[in-house]
Amino acid sequence: MKHLKTILKVLFSAAVMTILVGCSGSGSQSKGSSVKLVDFTGMTKLDVETWINDNSVDREKVFYTYEPSETVPEDKIVSQSVLPGEELGDNTLTIVISTGVDPDTEITFVNFSEMSLEEIQQWFINEHFEHVSVQYVYDTNYPVGSFVATIPAEKARRTDTVIVQISGDPEQAGLSVKMPSMTGWTKQQAEEWANTNQVSISYSTQHSTTVAENIVISTDPKSGDEVMKGSVIQVTYSLGATIPAISLAGKSRNEIEAWGNENGIQISWLQCWNRTASGTVYGNEPSTGTMRMGDVMKVYVSVGPIPVKDYTGLSYQNNFLGWFNSINSQYYSTANLKVSVSEKETTDKESGTILSQTPNSGYINPNGTILLVIAKKVAPTPTPTPTAAPTPTPDPRINIPSMTGYSEYDFKHALHAYGVMEGTRTEMYSSSIAKDYIISNDTGLFMPNATVNYVVSLGQFVLNPYDWAGKNYNELEVFVASANRLGAGVKLDQTYVDDEDWRNDNHICEIWGPFDDNTYTVRCSKYRGIVYDTDGDGEPDAAG
Repeated sequence: MKHLKTILKVLFSAAVMTILVGCSGSGSQSKGSSVKLVDFTGMTKLDVETWINDNSVDREKVFYTYEPSETVPEDKIVSQSVLPGEELGDNTLTIVISTGVDPDTEITFVNFSEMSLEEIQQWFINEHFEHVSVQYVYDTNYPVGSFVATIPAEKARRTDTVIVQISGDPEQAGLSVKMPSMTGWTKQQAEEWANTNQVSISYSTQHSTTVAENIVISTDPKSGDEVMKGSVIQVTYSLGATIPAISLAGKSRNEIEAWGNENGIQISWLQCWNRTASGTVYGNEPSTGTMRMGDVMKVYVSVGPIPVKDYTGLSYQNNFLGWFNSINSQYYSTANLKVSVSEKETTDKESGTILSQTPNSGYINPNGTILLVIAKKVAPTPTPTPTAAPTPTPDPRINIPSMTGYSEYDFKHALHAYGVMEGTRTEMYSSSIAKDYIISNDTGLFMPNATVNYVVSLGQFVLNPYDWAGKNYNELEVFVASANRLGAGVKLDQTYVDDEDWRNDNHICEIWGPFDDNTYTVRCSKYRGIVYDTDGDGEPDAAG
């Protein structure tokens, strides 16, 4: 349904664009520049296009950018770069459109203990979680149908896999149900069947040009097979058709918009400082791999290199830094300018006055450095007096603070602003620091251009029971040992259940956890008989 909605939306938008472009006349530059902006907040892209047409605004001045929002619904406008009531003039207008909630936001769970399964599932739907599975456990300590636990226990990102454990009816344990044909079912229909029959689902996804998005493609076991209650079935559903991402560098705006409309891709225009000429498209993300209809393609368009203003004779603190910080905050902080300051003693200039600036005119490319010499006022030397001792050279070292909790992106930009570079990157699991955020970094005094080592969070370690069902316990031990070397802090408690088939020896049946001490209980099959190798080939040939 969402797939069809996206197609209709793209076709409708393209049709409206054709009508609006056909209706625009010549001689409209003056009117478009003098028109005053309305408040677009909460409106749609179509509303903006209608306003552009009605007021003969130059379309080359209007850019659309897509960002997630926790408060503004999908496809509604979040903000605009030119405020309502102001004239457009020579400015460009950037319209920010919501893509809905941020899938990477971490959400803290509510208390599910008094909620039914339907209420729990609805809560996860309302919070926009993407991968939620139900697992039935047969524990007599819990009433049938009641909530037992979630994995992970307290919080997760919307894109994480979440398992909701529900107490099953012990009298139903060991009974079977016939697997239906789910081909063509929606995910919701599959989940309703699984809940009714106390069967757990492990989902996988697959792109398809013939099966619509969120529709079941196949199941394992297949239709007609007997499925044990409490067991896990595999359901593969469609992600819809794919569109190959391409490099758009050097293409015109009309070509890019046409490509986006043709493929159902939303183009998010990001104006950035860049060494290329203003208006040049110099990159896009993604530029390789595959996309789905409705996805957002970020296109980076240059506003040119940074124009330099001369602050010679003015105050470093009161004049230069304001301009410098403003430039670095514009156009998605893509300037990344640095400044190198040295002092020179003088008797006729106030301390902090800029004596020289390089460059002091023209343009500077992003990531460049501006060299300043600023005054350090000293009293005139009275005569006759002994020659004053030379002033110690200012310590050139830079004090780097702890940036725990910064995103890695912001951390790198902060390092460059300080005048140092990122050093060795280490990854560790963390239950308190979100994935891709800084756990710790080297601190103290560093020389300019020195490297600073840092540790990035892998997020909270989660062991998915579905990934290990039927696998050998030794493989799990190796996996956990590797994770623990990265700070996972996981313990395994192995228990056994007898199995009459020697081929299942030490294979994983079930996993529970994590418990308060981060321990997982792993139940494994154990063959209690004797295995014979009568032909001496090293392979068991019979069970005694």
